[in-house]
Amino acid sequence: MKRNNLLETIKQLANEIKDTTIRERRYFHQHPELSFRETETTRKIVEILTEIGLTDIKSGFKGTQAGVVADLQGDLGPGRTVALRADIDALPIREENPRIDYSSVNDGVMHACGHDGHTAALLGAVRVLYQLKDTLAGRIRFIFQPSEELAEDSGAAAMIEEGVLDGVDAIFGLHLWSPYETGIIGYNKGCMTASSDKWTVEITGRGGHASSPDLTVDPIPVACNFVNMLQNIVSREVSSLERVVVTAAKIQAGNAFNVIPDRCVVQGTVRAFEMETRKMVSERITQIAEGICSAMRCKADVDYFFGLPPTVNDAEFSLMAAEVARELFSGDKVKECEASMGAEDMGLYLQRVPGAYFLVGSGNQDKKTHYQHHTSSFNLDEDVLPSAVSLLSSVATKYLTNHSND
Repeated sequence: MKRNNLLETIKQLANEIKDTTIRERRYFHQHPELSFRETETTRKIVEILTEIGLTDIKSGFKGTQAGVVADLQGDLGPGRTVALRADIDALPIREENPRIDYSSVNDGVMHACGHDGHTAALLGAVRVLYQLKDTLAGRIRFIFQPSEELAEDSGAAAMIEEGVLDGVDAIFGLHLWSPYETGIIGYNKGCMTASSDKWTVEITGRGGHASSPDLTVDPIPVACNFVNMLQNIVSREVSSLERVVVTAAKIQAGNAFNVIPDRCVVQGTVRAFEMETRKMVSERITQIAEGICSAMRCKADVDYFFGLPPTVNDAEFSLMAAEVARELFSGDKVKECEASMGAEDMGLYLQRVPGAYFLVGSGNQDKKTHYQHHTSSFNLDEDVLPSAVSLLSSVATKYLTNHSND
């Protein structure tokens, strides 16, 4: 089948299953589950994959019943293997969406980042590609990943450790993105998202009565000085041409208004794009904490956790995805986007095999789907789901076609 005909066929098939894709997205939205607890989500995915006709299915990772990987072999023989990935977990947020009738039935848990849409779109791609398998040489691996939201317990890391990338030559994924208008496709030839590190500084002094601070070693003003000094790292120790974030986001101390506590704990995050910068910042956080505490007669205990790496696209595959998007949709909908200081464990896959991660706009003010991710009012413009299905399916077929003679 000629490429243009194939793309039109993919778009047609994606539109034909639009109602099914929306129905499944709403099911997942209504039944959200937290990271590594996605047992019902996993069961439903396996049920759907089996109904479609797939037989090479594995579920359950890291000793849980969460996560699915399934393979589809093209009928035209062996070839390369391309993976498509979606995340399936939700967030600990109580939903506030009075305009919809498929709100979460799990109190305090919500799909507030679009993972329900990612799951439904990948299932849609499975349906489309299964119907086209007689035109394909090679294999497509579908990864339904648990626990994207927990940087310290990444589902990507668990699945990689258990072999999900074995034999995979390239990987692609997308994120439905409310800051972009519905249908806008964002790509980047390099960094798509930053790294995500977590640090904790425990400052220990000597508590006592609030009326007699001279008899104590108060850790609270020490913590305040520490937080203030952190601001010098980015403003004075990192090149102004480089993007870095150092944020103190949590301070805990004391239990009463008239008691100076013994301890104060400060926690925060570092976001960057270069490993050298991450190492430098981690060292400076430790030096600043220990220096200020020493000067103020306190003790500092620093714990720095190097979390998710940056999500770095392969330039060739990112441009390939952009080319496919222009072939599918009008060219003015495809734009190169800036890297985000947010984080994504898609970067763990891209550290091991080349590929690309891109954005698909789902924001529509008229439909009230323009609210930020990770908020209680978040929702998706479901009209974009056929575009997501088409893009995933077309990128996979483009990759296999380009490498059919390798």
